[in-house]
Amino acid sequence: MVVKNIDFGFVADIYDDYVNVDFDIPFYKSLCKKYRGNFLELMCGTGRVSLPLIAEGMNLTCVDYSQEMLDVFVKKPNGQKAALFCQDVCELDIGGKFEFIFIPFNSFAEITDSGKRKQAVKRVIEHLADNGDFLITLYNPEYRIKSADGNMKCLGKFDISNDRTLIVTSYNSFDSASSRIYGTQFYEIYDSNNQLVDKRFLNIAFSLVSMDEIKGLCEEFGLSIKEIYGDYNSGEFNDKSQFMNFLLTRRIKK
Repeated sequence: MVVKNIDFGFVADIYDDYVNVDFDIPFYKSLCKKYRGNFLELMCGTGRVSLPLIAEGMNLTCVDYSQEMLDVFVKKPNGQKAALFCQDVCELDIGGKFEFIFIPFNSFAEITDSGKRKQAVKRVIEHLADNGDFLITLYNPEYRIKSADGNMKCLGKFDISNDRTLIVTSYNSFDSASSRIYGTQFYEIYDSNNQLVDKRFLNIAFSLVSMDEIKGLCEEFGLSIKEIYGDYNSGEFNDKSQFMNFLLTRRIKK
């Protein structure tokens, strides 16, 4: 049985309505164009990143542990062109080797147990081709912790189908003992008469994964850090960067 730390299946039907950013898409396109062969995207969700890559002609295999999210994915234009697997990345077993494997959108941090994160990397290595690269995208902990203040925030007001409006609010707080951020997202859907017709909530939790942990995983699994990007424009990382995106490589000496 898969243990889902964040069960996006509860909001799969409205996920694309409120997660509609595309600031990182050119970054993934640019990276993928440096490789040949097959690509593996882990924790792909409804295909926000996947589908623009498929439209570029890239041969993509996608994995997520939410069947509900994958059901949304496959119904989209070009969604049938990806090989989809419903699996937990910590138990990844799809066969084959991939030249480039990536986990977008800070999703690696949703694995809140450090032992599980180690297990996930081990599984990834088993699917990584010799001299292949592995991208882990993360928030810079020093940046992300500043917004985990426990205050309720409105994430946005979104027009959705059937003349309805979705309002998403959220709060999250940092727990220093576990180095995790916990919170809840609230979803309210109103009809054209401003009457509430649906209300949901989703508990969230993710870890602030440190650079030291990534370096330790590299040492344990024979990876090396090729690049650390501080943004999605391939800028260098520094202590003020919002993001901490690691491009890791597995070099095989012959």
